[in-house]
Amino acid sequence: MTQLADRLSALAAGGSQAITFQDIGLPPDLVRDQAQEVAAGPLAPLLAEAIVLACDHADSEWRQAAAVFPAGIAQQSSVLALTSSMETILGSATTAKALAPALNGALLDGFTEQVARGPLLAAARLESAVRLAAADAVTPYRIWDLLEALPSDGPDDFLERLPRVLGVALDCWAQQETRVSNAVRDLLHHLSVDEAADVDALFELGCDRLRTALSSTELPQVSRLLSEARTLFAAVEAGEEARDDAAAYSAVCDAVLGFTAHDAPKVAQAADRIEQALERRQAWLHGTHQPAWLQPRRAAEIAWYQLLLQLRTSADLFAADVWMDSWQAIDAVLTAYRAARTIQPLGRRYESPGLVALVEPAVDDGFLRNEAFLRALRIAAEHPGACPRTGFDTDTAAAILTRLDARSSRSSTGSDSKSDDEDPEADAAEVARLHRIAPTLMRRLPMTKARALGAHLSDEELTSVEGLAYDSDVARLQANDPLINPLLDDILTRLSEHPDFTGAVQHSFSLLVTQTLLFLKSRADLTRTSLLGPAKDGEPPFDYRRKPEGKQRTANEGDVQRDFHQWLLAGPLNGVVQVEITDVGMGRADVMVRFGALRYLTEMKQDSDDSSRTHIENKYLTQEAEYTNAGAPFGQLIVLDLTPKSTAGGTLRIDELTWVASHRPTDAPTERLVLAGIVTGNRITPSAYSR
Repeated sequence: MTQLADRLSALAAGGSQAITFQDIGLPPDLVRDQAQEVAAGPLAPLLAEAIVLACDHADSEWRQAAAVFPAGIAQQSSVLALTSSMETILGSATTAKALAPALNGALLDGFTEQVARGPLLAAARLESAVRLAAADAVTPYRIWDLLEALPSDGPDDFLERLPRVLGVALDCWAQQETRVSNAVRDLLHHLSVDEAADVDALFELGCDRLRTALSSTELPQVSRLLSEARTLFAAVEAGEEARDDAAAYSAVCDAVLGFTAHDAPKVAQAADRIEQALERRQAWLHGTHQPAWLQPRRAAEIAWYQLLLQLRTSADLFAADVWMDSWQAIDAVLTAYRAARTIQPLGRRYESPGLVALVEPAVDDGFLRNEAFLRALRIAAEHPGACPRTGFDTDTAAAILTRLDARSSRSSTGSDSKSDDEDPEADAAEVARLHRIAPTLMRRLPMTKARALGAHLSDEELTSVEGLAYDSDVARLQANDPLINPLLDDILTRLSEHPDFTGAVQHSFSLLVTQTLLFLKSRADLTRTSLLGPAKDGEPPFDYRRKPEGKQRTANEGDVQRDFHQWLLAGPLNGVVQVEITDVGMGRADVMVRFGALRYLTEMKQDSDDSSRTHIENKYLTQEAEYTNAGAPFGQLIVLDLTPKSTAGGTLRIDELTWVASHRPTDAPTERLVLAGIVTGNRITPSAYSR
């Protein structure tokens, strides 16, 4: 042990409150010569403490000792020592800027090799490098390049810590560098179906949707993104590793959307939920170490709660028939209106026009719904002296009245000359109403269908329909794990673009698609047990997914057909499944599911030549699409891939093996959509790839 290490150890054992170079008591040249070795060992955090104090006090005598610290950190093999040292260094802006270029190189040089050699240490290095760039201590270009090149696979210890770092990257640079943010989002999508990182990746994707919603200016986009964020947070909340912060953000989305729909009970319930979530979170974190760089997110949760209390008060006031103190009521509403413009609900100094786009029109509608409340607001704005409350915000009251008068003016001039169908402003207002009150419905229905439905429903009725749509959405999330959820969401979004994917067709085909995805996921896990009954004496069990052993036959599409049929019989569709229905479209459909008059056909195929999407669609899609000619234009195609696997470099994942294919015969006005999925056959054991 070096003299420097001895002195640091002795000072730490003596309980010194702050370790300085003066306390160490060694010559600067000796400290410089030994600092690199100490920085590479377990006492690095103590040396970092002395360096920070020297830099903060501009003690140039120890500058050379500080300069060699990054070279030692590059050799650090302890995750705890590295993390603690970097937290100390980054806690001082002066020290961080002085050492940043050298530290950046020490953390990122040889990073790819470090991931394979020590995944936990690599994750700690990446986290520290992101923090350096996020603090503007170094230019972010090198970390951007690294984030773009990060692989979506790797050791679980590395992937498990990756979502939080990627989320911080999006917090910092989502609005600055599109190329990098898109790469980070793609990586999070990949991680969302990886068992090691799925829950945290879904949470970060939810935060990204919420962040993008708050920075958007177009109401349809704000509404859609906020609804998607709520879906992702609900998926995390419903999972096995339920997170209180996900519960809090899910409640946030519910409250804001409830306020825009003038659903006071929903806002009240959401406010209660976020209060409970924050209480649980505080209890769990009590007495534990929380990195300072993550405090903005904790502060954001509190800021949201404050806003929700204001929205809750305003929603209750708008729903009330009588106000015992009108001035107090108006003041409370104006506070919520003003808070939407001033609060920073993501912990960073970004504008939040998306929140304004949702809250302000809801406040306007609240005043228009009640003439007494509107008259009181007008008196308060036009006669400030009549208001008995001190500090009344007359400027905000006047701004609201200006908006309302402009809106009334447009309505009166447009009603004499044009009908609503011909008036672009009225049309835009109706679309905005749908996005504010029924965002989930707008995600699930084509625009024409949603507008036709909304035109015949009052705000209260539309709110009820939105509740049903949301309950269905949440129920679907709770029935699936984080592997299935993002894929199912993408597939249903694609299907929802078809004008016939509504009503009973939407509900019934969605059930079949869900069961099919669960089947494909379950068959992606290779096991040693038989899928088709017990094996004969002395023979290995037959599994149609595996490469044949001994005298076993080659698997065929009939094996998949029987397996899929049995899967459906064992699930919630057991009473509506039929198999090998003949004389359908002059052919035979392998598995049919009937929902009353609706029927959906699933065709089974095998292919030993090519498993690419292009080949499968060119060869099999037309046949499956033909089976939809006498019913809903939706069907399924499952292909058993029997191509050789020894040179394939591994097996594809379920999100790479499942997609929605489109087919339209020549001159046909109706598009046919087919869920295509591949069951990987002819598989070898994972260990065979290492031989």
